[in-house]
Amino acid sequence: MEDPGVETVMHQRSKSAKTPERTCVGCGLRDAASAMVRLVVAEDEVAFDLAGGAFGRGAHLHPRPECIEKAPRGLAKTFKRDPKVDARELAARLSAACDRRMSGLMMAARRTNALAVGADASLEAIRRGAPLAVVAVDAGKIAQTLEVQGAVAEGRAIAWKAKNELGALLGEEAVAICAVRHAGIANELKVLRAAADAAAVATREGAECSRRPEAP
Repeated sequence: MEDPGVETVMHQRSKSAKTPERTCVGCGLRDAASAMVRLVVAEDEVAFDLAGGAFGRGAHLHPRPECIEKAPRGLAKTFKRDPKVDARELAARLSAACDRRMSGLMMAARRTNALAVGADASLEAIRRGAPLAVVAVDAGKIAQTLEVQGAVAEGRAIAWKAKNELGALLGEEAVAICAVRHAGIANELKVLRAAADAAAVATREGAECSRRPEAP
């Protein structure tokens, strides 16, 4: 005899497995929460909560230049008050928040032995399938190796910080390349890098707008 509760149980499981959705304060469209970054407003201050644990009223935003541009108006509508931040400042805050979060993730990978540091160890890790290569923006010849070029083609590489900055973060003199072996950390780093890039574009566009003369 067939269990009459099977269909109900399967429906409940399907419902619980549904991806959470949120509304972007920039474009106003609903999307998966994982495709957006979270902002909080506490004591009249707008901040990005990239780690997902901050207190305060929350909102969500696609990390895209066009959504960042519209976000101040959306925040004012959502929270019924002036957010006291323009698009350019919001983009700068997103960029800084991404940098802090990425630094924390890299340190966590280092502490848990999920990070290969330096050319030899990193290239070997990439050959063994490490999900992400983190390459300094001034890495030089190491960026032209077959391993790194292959990782770039496969979407397994990001450029971040200068060699001396990566070295200071990891307690080394200078680091041109690292390889992240932890899939979860690697995925979050890629998402954050993309968000930081969008913030950089929005910041540049805001600067260009601020320099344009008004029409007579």
